[in-house]
Amino acid sequence: MLCIMNDIKVISFDLWGTLFDDSDYIRELEEKRIKACIEISKKYNLLQTDNWREIILNERRDFQKIERKGKCQDHKVRIKSILLKVNRNVNEDVVEELSSLFEEISLMYMPIVNQQLVTYIKELRKKLLPCIILSNTGLISAEVIRKLLKRTNLYNLFDRIYLSEEIGICKPSIDIFKIPIIEYSIFPHQMLHIGDSDFFDIEAAQKVGCRTIKWKDKKNI
Repeated sequence: MLCIMNDIKVISFDLWGTLFDDSDYIRELEEKRIKACIEISKKYNLLQTDNWREIILNERRDFQKIERKGKCQDHKVRIKSILLKVNRNVNEDVVEELSSLFEEISLMYMPIVNQQLVTYIKELRKKLLPCIILSNTGLISAEVIRKLLKRTNLYNLFDRIYLSEEIGICKPSIDIFKIPIIEYSIFPHQMLHIGDSDFFDIEAAQKVGCRTIKWKDKKNI
């Protein structure tokens, strides 16, 4: 069982790489997204290219530069950015259609749930400790993430779910950590954040004054 300090009042969890083991899931999505882009480009007579994988990778790099500054982008903005790399004049209907395809693809597969953490969360809830999710979104929309949480039976384990696309802030901005601190009327040191990323989770939460546990540090378990 996680060793929780007596003065902890709220426990926040990262999603991707922590509650969800997303490595295989993301690989599956990548292949399907490439096929969806090819399908859309043929249907709407966009510039034909064999480099969709590289185009999507370049867009992700662009997004990560923005994300590292704590700024988030709506998933449709990102999808439009992908399309703009092959055609300067992109109709919004094309963006909507590719967005719908990406959503369908995201729900075709289920990420692997970290059952060890689920066991801990259930124990924490017995102690009446509020458990929340603090997660960045990306190409997977907030709406789809909520559906994934419901389908994997995680949704009702959490008192509140904070998703960057919905609140307009993403990790590593310290402001995303301040939201639950303010809403629960607690001091920063009374919130424990558990995540897998040094930069987005551990260092960011510590800047606010939160306690932290890096999930992959087994010595902390």
